[in-house]
Amino acid sequence: MIPKSLVVGALALAACSAPRQITLSIDTAAGVPCDIDRIRVVAMATGTATEDHRLSEVQLPISVTLLDDTPSGNFQLTISAFKGDVEVMRTTGPLRFSDRGATERVWLDTRCTPDTPCMLEDSMAAGADPPVDARFACRYGATPGLETFVDACNAPGFTSVLTNGSPVPVRLTELEPELLTSQFQFYGRPVRQIWIAKDGYLSFAPDNPDPGGVLTPGPLDRDITRTGQPPPPQSVMAFWDTLTLRANGVCYSLQGAPPNQQLRVTWEHVCLTSVCGADDLNVTITLDEGSQRVVIAYGTMSAASSDGAHGGNATVGLVNDATGCPADECALETGLCKDKVTPCGYSQVFSKAVQSPRVPNTQFVPIGTSR
Repeated sequence: MIPKSLVVGALALAACSAPRQITLSIDTAAGVPCDIDRIRVVAMATGTATEDHRLSEVQLPISVTLLDDTPSGNFQLTISAFKGDVEVMRTTGPLRFSDRGATERVWLDTRCTPDTPCMLEDSMAAGADPPVDARFACRYGATPGLETFVDACNAPGFTSVLTNGSPVPVRLTELEPELLTSQFQFYGRPVRQIWIAKDGYLSFAPDNPDPGGVLTPGPLDRDITRTGQPPPPQSVMAFWDTLTLRANGVCYSLQGAPPNQQLRVTWEHVCLTSVCGADDLNVTITLDEGSQRVVIAYGTMSAASSDGAHGGNATVGLVNDATGCPADECALETGLCKDKVTPCGYSQVFSKAVQSPRVPNTQFVPIGTSR
C-alpha cells in the first residue's frame, strides 16, 4: 500500500523542504477481523498526531511514515489495536528522528495489552524478525476425521479427574507447568489452562466456564438466536450432553515431545442415565501441538437410548465466542458466515440431531487469516 505521512510535532505541515522521517512497518499475529479490526498510531511531542487504519481497507503490515516537526527530534509513540471501540493491544515508548530516514519494523504482540503494554523498543526488536507462522486462526474448517479412537485411560502415565462425578468443571492445575511452555493453541491463542467438564466438553477459558455446574447442553448459537444461555466459551464439545461418569472419571494424557505433543482427554464408558447401567459411551478429544488440529474420535457408542447414543440430545463442535451468525448461516467448512467475511466464532457439527449410522469422527483444522 502507499504509505501515509503523519506529521509529528505541532500538527502542522513540516516547515523544512526535506523533513526527517521514519517509516514504520506494523504487523501482528492477531486475527482480522475476529481479534482486531483497527490499528491506531499516536505520536506526541509538542502536539499530538493520530492516525487510524481500518483493517477492512488495508492489508497487514501497514506502513506509516512519520515526518519530523519537533524541536528536538524526540517524541512518544503509541501503537494500539482495537476491536470495535475496545483497545485490546498496546505498545508504547520514546522514539527519536535521525538525520536521515529509516524504516523500522514493529511487531504488535498479542501479549501487549492495555493493562500490560509492551515497550516500543522491544516491539521493534521483535519486528526485525517477526514470526513466520500464519496469523491467529480466527476459525476452523471441519472435515471427517480419519484418526481412530485412542483411549487416554490406557496411555502410560494417564491421570484421572472428576472421579467424584462433580457437576462442576475441574481445572488441570497439575498440567499447567507443561502448558506454560507448550505451543498448544485454540483459536490462535496459547492454551495455558484447561477445564474438564463431566458433560463431555473441555474449556480453555481463564475462569471456570460453569462454576455452578448448572449449564444445560444445547446449540452453540442459542444466545445469538435468543433461545438460551451462551455455551461455555473457548470450548471443545466432544459429546455435550447430560452424562454420568463411572468411578474412573475422565482421563487425560500428554504424549510426545515438544513441539509435537498430543494431549488426549477421554470420557470412558460414560452413561446417559443418572446411574450407570449398560450404557457405554467413549469419546476422545486430541489436541495436536504440531498442526494445532483438534480431533474428536468415538469408540463404542451404545446406550439404552439408541437415539441418545447417536447424538439425539448432544452437541458437537468448537466455540470461541459464538457471536457471528446463527448455525444455519455458518459454513462448517470455512467457519465463516454467509457474507463470507465474518467469522462465526464457533463450528457446530450438529446439535440434538440423530447421526446415522453413528456420530462421525471430526477434525478441525485452523484456518489463518488472509490479512
